[in-house]
Amino acid sequence: MHKLKTTTAVAGGLALAMMAGGALAQDQVTLNIWSDTPRLSMFELYDQTHDNVTLNVTTVAPADLIAKLQLAMQAKSEIPDVVFLSDIGYTAQLSTRRSNYLMDLTDKVPQALQDEFYPNGNSPCEVNGKLYCLRNDLAHMMVWYDKPLMEKLGKAVPTTYAEFEALGAELGPEGYVLGSAVEAFPLYSFLVSDGCDMAMPVEGKPDTLKIDLTTDKCTKPAAMVDAMVANGSLAKVGPFEPDFVNLAKTGKVPLIIGPTWFGEYVIKPTYEWPEGTLAAAMPLKWDDQDQPLTWSWGGGTYGGWKDTAHPDEVVDVIEWMATDVANQTDAVTLPAHEPSAIAWGAKLKADSYYADADVFDVEVGSAKYSHPGYVSLRFSVSDAIAKVITQGMGGGGTVLGALPALQTELTNLAKLNGYTVE
Repeated sequence: MHKLKTTTAVAGGLALAMMAGGALAQDQVTLNIWSDTPRLSMFELYDQTHDNVTLNVTTVAPADLIAKLQLAMQAKSEIPDVVFLSDIGYTAQLSTRRSNYLMDLTDKVPQALQDEFYPNGNSPCEVNGKLYCLRNDLAHMMVWYDKPLMEKLGKAVPTTYAEFEALGAELGPEGYVLGSAVEAFPLYSFLVSDGCDMAMPVEGKPDTLKIDLTTDKCTKPAAMVDAMVANGSLAKVGPFEPDFVNLAKTGKVPLIIGPTWFGEYVIKPTYEWPEGTLAAAMPLKWDDQDQPLTWSWGGGTYGGWKDTAHPDEVVDVIEWMATDVANQTDAVTLPAHEPSAIAWGAKLKADSYYADADVFDVEVGSAKYSHPGYVSLRFSVSDAIAKVITQGMGGGGTVLGALPALQTELTNLAKLNGYTVE
């Protein structure tokens, strides 16, 4: 029996888009779900395979979710039982005294199931030692490169940031670029790649952040970015801007550091690299590191309402959405749940588009290097980077020169949002 009801949130209220179903048993449970568009088919599959639960699904634009949820909670009406959170910052924002929405899943999701996620996969779901959501997909940074072009140039794929910087010094003056210096998340990724304390949680101290941008672990990556901007190998336009896309389409981007979804959803459709071109390599490390430490760019999560009338069913939906292998096999991006990811990867291994058959192996092999500091905060570090560094670079400023101002901005934001700063 098909029971799913879907609704689309629009300005001024909720408009019914589609209803399908028949008479429902009186003892059935109905759950209100807020989803983005890509997750609709997954919620529909849950509805089809669980006769005792009816899902009433509302499509909410990710940018509108927090405001709409706060309004629903104030009105005590139409509060969703389950939400898909597209931004990792939402977890912290929805587990505060003011917006105390999220259910604590720490003791509700079996530890054995939690252990099936990749290392640090659920870090964005953990606030002060408690688990408030389950991660849908991973989005850690890795190396994407044009294999034929790199071979034509006679260049080896770098394995360290020193090699990456040296490659930029060689290729930048020839008109090649290896990424963007002004897109906030890639810049963020560079700056924390050696362990910079850029608003990192202090273990064992709730709501406490370490902010210290004066150390070599911060200044060294900043100086690298500045050097690569100076020689042209890091562009002063973002990776989605027309000028950069044109460079990528015309063979001027032999290599770029990007998240796991970058190959399938940016390089393939937007940069239009031809079949047999794209290959992947492990994240880079610094010479003083034994292994890489890679940041992430995205990765959605599932959370539930702490005051739901149906907590068991809510937990079941969250667990199923994040960990059901049959469901996640057809997921949009790399699942954070390891057994699901292995099943999902079969299609990537068989995809003749890629230059090598090991792209999936690289994606999951690099997952263990995900930065444990990629967590949910009540303010946006990437927005602060865009405000302080990116805008400053437009006026001729440097990343290294902007670090003191960024430290002040982050410290002020942290304190304003109730954090203790060390």
